[in-house]
Amino acid sequence: MLTRSARLFRRIALTVLGLGVLGLGIAMLALPGPGFLVVALGFFILSLEYEWARSRFEQARRKAADLADQAAANRFSSAFTILFALGMIAAGIAWIVVDTLPASSGWSGGSLILSGLVILTTMIVSLWQTKEARDAGRPTPAELLARRELEKSRS
Repeated sequence: MLTRSARLFRRIALTVLGLGVLGLGIAMLALPGPGFLVVALGFFILSLEYEWARSRFEQARRKAADLADQAAANRFSSAFTILFALGMIAAGIAWIVVDTLPASSGWSGGSLILSGLVILTTMIVSLWQTKEARDAGRPTPAELLARRELEKSRS
């Protein structure tokens, strides 16, 4: 009986957490932040319990990899993304330090800083992975995902 209760608790906890992260990611599609990455994370959490979420996770992961490859392929886009991330971090620090800003608090500033760090990290990793793949004559991560999807559809 305890095992059944533990499984039910795990399912409920993962569902609530996954839906919360998914909702945050959907909001980040319109707001500043790494929306597709957070959406993919939400679907990943849900995929631990639900089969339908696994295919959605693969779609979101592929879209995030495509966007990262596109950003890494264009120098202007890469530079803008890095500057945007640094701007978010600076704005987050300002929202923590300057009390007269609207809705200034540690939570507001912290969320801006965290979003900026995630964007910056994602961009740097994407640039590094793309450069390493191209230097070695290998396909980029997004190209690999597209190939896997094509092979699955042929099977």
